[in-house]
Amino acid sequence: MTAHARALGMRPQEAVDAALDLLRARGQRVTGARSAVIEVLASIGGHPSAEELWRRVHERHPTIHRATVYRTLDTLSELGVVTHVRIGDGASTYHLTPPPPRIGHLHAKCHECGRIVDLPGDLLGPVAARLVRENGFELDPARVALSGRCRDCRDTAR
Repeated sequence: MTAHARALGMRPQEAVDAALDLLRARGQRVTGARSAVIEVLASIGGHPSAEELWRRVHERHPTIHRATVYRTLDTLSELGVVTHVRIGDGASTYHLTPPPPRIGHLHAKCHECGRIVDLPGDLLGPVAARLVRENGFELDPARVALSGRCRDCRDTAR
């Protein structure tokens, strides 16, 4: 089981089935490209870039073009099946969105080594509530990565 499938609380095939069910529930077609992207996201760990996803999809399905994978990621992100996370420096990563009632997770990126760390989805709940209460601003922290230094880089610097 991949780290991301564990975070979703399901095996990779269960994650694929849940994502495809969500597409169907939203009245969307399940195309070959959509299935391929979802399968790759469910099967690999970490936080892959669009380019890495295209390479992995292309290994399994050589007829699916890069532009198709990129458009599919945009569509799946808009539909809420995939979460698109900006990790700084213009870079983006992708992962399957947990199906309800599961809470998604947040991300932190080490500015020294580039490692991405998954954080509990409710970590910023009090901050989000305060922002709404005091400023009327609704926070969407799942789409960006917090910046800092990971444990390994902190320990190495000591």
